[in-house]
Amino acid sequence: NCKDYITEKFFNNALKHNILPIVMGARPEDYEVSAPYHSYIHVDEFGSAKELAEYLHILDKDDELYNSYFKWKGTGDFVNTFYWCRVCALLHDEESLRRPRWYTDVNDWWRGDGICRQGSWRN
Repeated sequence: NCKDYITEKFFNNALKHNILPIVMGARPEDYEVSAPYHSYIHVDEFGSAKELAEYLHILDKDDELYNSYFKWKGTGDFVNTFYWCRVCALLHDEESLRRPRWYTDVNDWWRGDGICRQGSWRN
């Protein structure tokens, strides 16, 4: 449940093997910038486990809706599961180089206030 943390299993196990992942932990906006558009279901989109279950039943009965989660595969968007290649690409990204950032205290950045949320998905 920490900001900017998406497990590598999301890419290696789910997207790579044509699985529609139901995700939690990282915030929805973290997935929005890291994953292909409309390639997952985030639990925060639902008010309760019951709402999520109802949506999954709808998804089960509607092939067009289910398949819409895999349209990203035809867009040319590339999901590289080799994370070191992603790091290298980010280090060479001209846009990022124009806006340099650094952290004076890595521990504060990694474990500071508001980085991780305590508790479960829904009470």
